[in-house]
Amino acid sequence: MADIRKRTNADGSVGYQVRFIDKSKKSGFGYKTFLRAKQAQQFKTIKDLEEGSLSPSLSSDLSVPDAIDSWLDICERVGRDGREPVEPTTLYEYTRRAGVMRRYNWQKPLAQLQPTDVVQFRTWLLENVSRDLARRTLSSFGSALTEMVMQGHLLSNPAIGISVRTSGRYEDDQSEIDIPSDEEVRTLLSAVQAMGRKNDFMEKAWARYRPMIYLPIFTGLRMSEVRGLPWSSVAHGLIKVTQRADAYGEIGVVKSKAARRSIEVAGGITDELIEWKERCPANELDLVFPTTAGRPINLHNFRDGAWNPLFKEAGLLVPEDGKAGETVMRPKYTPHCLRHYYASKLIEKGKDLKFIQSRMGHSRIETTLNIYGHLMKNRDEEHKLTAQELADELL
Repeated sequence: MADIRKRTNADGSVGYQVRFIDKSKKSGFGYKTFLRAKQAQQFKTIKDLEEGSLSPSLSSDLSVPDAIDSWLDICERVGRDGREPVEPTTLYEYTRRAGVMRRYNWQKPLAQLQPTDVVQFRTWLLENVSRDLARRTLSSFGSALTEMVMQGHLLSNPAIGISVRTSGRYEDDQSEIDIPSDEEVRTLLSAVQAMGRKNDFMEKAWARYRPMIYLPIFTGLRMSEVRGLPWSSVAHGLIKVTQRADAYGEIGVVKSKAARRSIEVAGGITDELIEWKERCPANELDLVFPTTAGRPINLHNFRDGAWNPLFKEAGLLVPEDGKAGETVMRPKYTPHCLRHYYASKLIEKGKDLKFIQSRMGHSRIETTLNIYGHLMKNRDEEHKLTAQELADELL
């Protein structure tokens, strides 16, 4: 039977090596390495079937829509590939994508799907839905097929390597994230103070909102992690991230093992939290930022009650087309952009990639590179100076 071994490469990246029986080799074994564990698992399954150590149990009459329903049920009931069951908001999004998948005219049963069939499905997606929805739907379709491989309904995943790119030839240059400038963040911080001085009602409201705005800027926490933060995870100068609140206010574990992390906090931010704790209402969930009912703040309520008024006060609203075609004014940035700002400052301070990855809670360093790699490209002059300094020292 083939086996899988996790390998760490010299550059710090991780690969998954499959060792399988190959009688043409002198050692009797062949080796193939994959970037992802799921790809390695699928290849191992194929080799095990070829060797006869597994018996195929393909359901030749299982339709693609039935497979999609099965995938959704697994996501909700037991979780994919040994993970936790997905949260309600994630399940809602998966259900939306599944509805798009079912609209396609699947003419073959699941077990007969080939890569060409998936390519034709991708073409249909691009012609019938937005490019972003096409990309997300195709990604989820690939995940559904991977689950069907695990369940024994497919020998291999025909969707591997087939995706929808977000843009064209200059994708890396065009996919840069929005990051507030230092001056814009200073303006926001001034506006935070101004909001709390308007009247007694606003002073009380912004005693809570003020540290909620500070935390993403100075720690890189996701807003879901801020809203789900318990007091038991807050110590002097340190925050331990263990749980989050979804968009509907349900508490759950953080997104991944890597998202469980400890982050140093500056003294001024600790003081803000201590000051707020004296006024924080007691609640059974031990939340740092509960509602009056003791629940996590709903994300939409946070936007309406704090985020939108803050950007109006700071003069950082931008025009945007509304649903009826009229022009409306929206905040220039989303709450998530404050987290991006924190990461950009780590890069500016010369922190190494592994440190940035750990502070941002990314499972894979590739994620860190994909999101923030363009910021590192802007340090060419610094790199040239370093190279010259090294040459001057040694030559």
